[in-house]
Amino acid sequence: MEFDQEAFGEYLEEMWAHLFGNRSLSQIIVEINNSHRARRFFAMYLIKNRETFHTYYQMRAQFGISSIFDTIISALFYEREKKPVKQKLIDLLHIEKDMADQQVEGYPLKEFEKDLNSFLSYWRKRTGRLQFDPKNYQ
Repeated sequence: MEFDQEAFGEYLEEMWAHLFGNRSLSQIIVEINNSHRARRFFAMYLIKNRETFHTYYQMRAQFGISSIFDTIISALFYEREKKPVKQKLIDLLHIEKDMADQQVEGYPLKEFEKDLNSFLSYWRKRTGRLQFDPKNYQ
């Protein structure tokens, strides 16, 4: 059972092209503090795989992105029993709740959840499945 990383990668590529055209990831990171879209995209980009997540996690203070990690971690652990894909991401990324410098509540969690739901909708359309069920997904 694996998270559909291939579909998620394609989803990110499509989002990147649609939202940022030919801009590099470095340019997107620079825009994070001034662009809501850049911040939300980068949060999704960070969960694409364990290597990406942990590489940027180690540099979070340097890049000023600690709050993005706090949001991701808090959102994935928030009500994870209601959405099995959250547990799959926690396992895939090898994260612990205490990795967040501070717990995030409210709107940022809903925003992250909305972005995750957008991917799940994309995935359903791509695969024809009605629901992501990690017990049945290979």
